[in-house]
Amino acid sequence: MPISIDSKNVEWEAPPEGHYLTDVKQKVLWIDEETGATIALLKFPVGVEGEGHVHPEANQYNYGLSGEVERPDGSRVSIEGKLNIVPKGERHGNANFTKESISLFFWDGPPTREE
Repeated sequence: MPISIDSKNVEWEAPPEGHYLTDVKQKVLWIDEETGATIALLKFPVGVEGEGHVHPEANQYNYGLSGEVERPDGSRVSIEGKLNIVPKGERHGNANFTKESISLFFWDGPPTREE
């Protein structure tokens, strides 16, 4: 059966404690109770979002809707329209957001984090 979710009717909420260094907010739009797959909007304030981490049970896909990050070389790049794919178990994180940024995330299994 098709599912339709209006993200405007989902409130921004705090993610589980300890996931991020800054005041990141999320809108969890869908969770598959059998597999743990999850779709969520994440809103990142200016600053470094979190420590490097891995998702041992899920590939991560995120699509930038708005915002900007600073690269390690100090240059800044818009995230709008960019798709990032992080394979299961690959270390990622430490993004330095230079503008408030919103991305749509999909994890194809439980998005459990390990440092």
